[in-house]
Amino acid sequence: MWRHWGRIRAILFWLGPFLLPIAAACYLCAYYDLLPNRFPIHWSPNGKADQWAEKSLQGVFYGPVIGGLVMLFAALAELLIFAADRAAPVQLAPEVRAKRKLRVGWLNWLLGLTFGVLSVLPGLAPEEFLLPAWVMASVAFVFVVVALFTTLKIKR
Repeated sequence: MWRHWGRIRAILFWLGPFLLPIAAACYLCAYYDLLPNRFPIHWSPNGKADQWAEKSLQGVFYGPVIGGLVMLFAALAELLIFAADRAAPVQLAPEVRAKRKLRVGWLNWLLGLTFGVLSVLPGLAPEEFLLPAWVMASVAFVFVVVALFTTLKIKR
């Protein structure tokens, strides 16, 4: 068991982010009857809801499905980038390669958390719910910082 623990941790690290939108979809499925008939799906920069969806399978499960597809696309892109990196004539040191993989994995966790939280808003947010601008700005800032650190080569 313990000799496989490293592999189990790696699998959980890479599949874990996908569980967040799946958990949101399970929550929405369990409480589907309690969801409002109309709910916000988009907020303007001032935090006021500006787009609405009606209670339907498409409207309710749009967030988890799109979130899962975006994460799947990101994971496939990561695999292609790492495969091309492995085939490059100049090889990176294994520890550098491992650090890059780890940073990209954390970006997936950030995506999963964002889509997971946004997906349950139909069940939690009343029509007059204001999403503060600082929340949206903070999420955007964190995405940019994580994305920059995963793509830039920073020398120490």
